[in-house]
Amino acid sequence: MDRRTFLTRSGGVATVTLLAGCSGDGGDGDGDGSDGNGDGDGDTPTATPGGSTDTDGGEITIGVLLPFSGDYAWVGANVLPVVQTIVEEINDEGGIDGADVRIVQGDTEGSPDASLSATQRLINVEGVSAIVGPTSITMSAVFDQFAENEVPIVTPTAGTTSLDTRGGEWVFRTVSSDSLGGRAIARAARDQQYNSVQDYDRMALMVGDKEVFQSFKEPVQTAFEEFGGTVTTAMDIRTGKASYQSEVQSMMDSDPQITTLIASVEDSVKITQAGFQAGYEGNWFATQDQTNQEFLAQNDNQVTNGMLGLTAAPYQAAQEAGRIEAFRNRMQNAAGWEESKTFDTNTYDAMNVLGLAMKQAVADGNEVTGAAIAEAIPTVAKPPEQTVTSYTEGAQAIEAGTDVDYEGLVGPINFNEYGDIVAPFSIKQAQDGAWTEAARLPPEALQ
Repeated sequence: MDRRTFLTRSGGVATVTLLAGCSGDGGDGDGDGSDGNGDGDGDTPTATPGGSTDTDGGEITIGVLLPFSGDYAWVGANVLPVVQTIVEEINDEGGIDGADVRIVQGDTEGSPDASLSATQRLINVEGVSAIVGPTSITMSAVFDQFAENEVPIVTPTAGTTSLDTRGGEWVFRTVSSDSLGGRAIARAARDQQYNSVQDYDRMALMVGDKEVFQSFKEPVQTAFEEFGGTVTTAMDIRTGKASYQSEVQSMMDSDPQITTLIASVEDSVKITQAGFQAGYEGNWFATQDQTNQEFLAQNDNQVTNGMLGLTAAPYQAAQEAGRIEAFRNRMQNAAGWEESKTFDTNTYDAMNVLGLAMKQAVADGNEVTGAAIAEAIPTVAKPPEQTVTSYTEGAQAIEAGTDVDYEGLVGPINFNEYGDIVAPFSIKQAQDGAWTEAARLPPEALQ
């Protein structure tokens, strides 16, 4: 295989090798008792937290900290190919001051305990300079690790409201907060022009009992009432149950016109089917976790037809310039994708920002340390500098001594003091096994 293919695949290989080395042979998994670093001592190599990397032909390691197994494995599957694609671009452009970028996966399994273990391995063993991820499911369990070890992250997947006032130094995200997402659901439900069906006056909420779901609850409820609606019930449900018939009946007893369902794909399938069997005549509104093809594929069209959903909307300026279409074509060639994936454009922006931040750190005369990258992240996406829309364009500008302002596929990527962005939303409607766009919801509609 060629150099860039090897470097991309080596991240997965490093992960597999390390896990094998933990099985009791004290080595790298090849059975010889060595650690694979060439010194023959059999000790597991340790890395300096913060990934201090002297470029000049070495390697810079980036971690991808996401679920690659379990119920949320689809998140890792959506994010990793985009990260690989941008890393290939970086390496094809000569790397970061001659150093190639290497990817290492950390499987959180969608579990806080597994996430903490994976995070510590990426930092202390792999010596990552930065991380893409994690999700809202595990963010609280690992948040402190990033500051303590001076490892910056750019997450394309964590909308959790727990980050609303905590990020901005080591933690940044290219996905809108659930605070905005919740307001978007409330506004779209209340206003027919944003849902294409009707003005809904009465809403019920069914919310899973995990943090990733609870994060949406208060923003939806508060905003719906602020916009003049009535919340008939705000019900917490235990995740992973075999049946939700009693919960659905309680929801129906409150007589809502629409029910916002904030739960996993699996539980959402059970709940909507239970509603169909019980004769529920109201509509459903799903969050980004369910507004995907996986949810529709596991359900029946009779159950889902007319259902509303929320996703990030393509940035209009990027769409009009043809950049969205170019990205879709690029991912079709790189990963065989025939359709858009949840978090794909968010990941494109996250990895471009991260790549440009590494490039800027070198231009500023720094080694590619976690601290140097963290300092550069806000500066490469800050107006009114020269607008750039790709890593290659931005890297060339930085090499020429120009300050850059990265403008992405989901929005301008102007981080606020807490590392957050504001981006538009798309309201989708399910029909005959597919999601189609019913309306766009610009950020100004959420004021």
